[in-house]
Amino acid sequence: MRDVIPPAVARHPVEAVALASTALSDGDMDAAIAQYEPTARLVIWHEPACPGGSPADQLAVVMKLRLPVRLRVRAIVRTGEMALLLTERQVTGAGPDGELIDLTGCGATVVRRQSGGGWRIAADAWELAGQGRPSASPRAPR
Repeated sequence: MRDVIPPAVARHPVEAVALASTALSDGDMDAAIAQYEPTARLVIWHEPACPGGSPADQLAVVMKLRLPVRLRVRAIVRTGEMALLLTERQVTGAGPDGELIDLTGCGATVVRRQSGGGWRIAADAWELAGQGRPSASPRAPR
């Protein structure tokens, strides 16, 4: 059953990534995807040649870990209707199978003002490195 309450609209560039991270941590894919433009590109990499995919495909891999996604915005460069955010993300805890997950990394997000005044993510790239990994197939810890 879909939510009857519409997802929040970001009123500031930072709010778009914060709302997406909160929704992802809460397991609410619809609310997380609502923060991305329909043609947005998201790449979450953990190896040199990790392919990107739709935001839903990429976020689903992280959501399967069932762990909170902590976000820290390190810098904002805003020009007109766009903003570049430099971020750090952390995913830490025991995964669904009890394996310790401790992933951290930096990223860059481009956020664009929408016609209604809200902000949505146009492009997003994050690196997650450490113990465990966001992957569809299990792998021994490093």
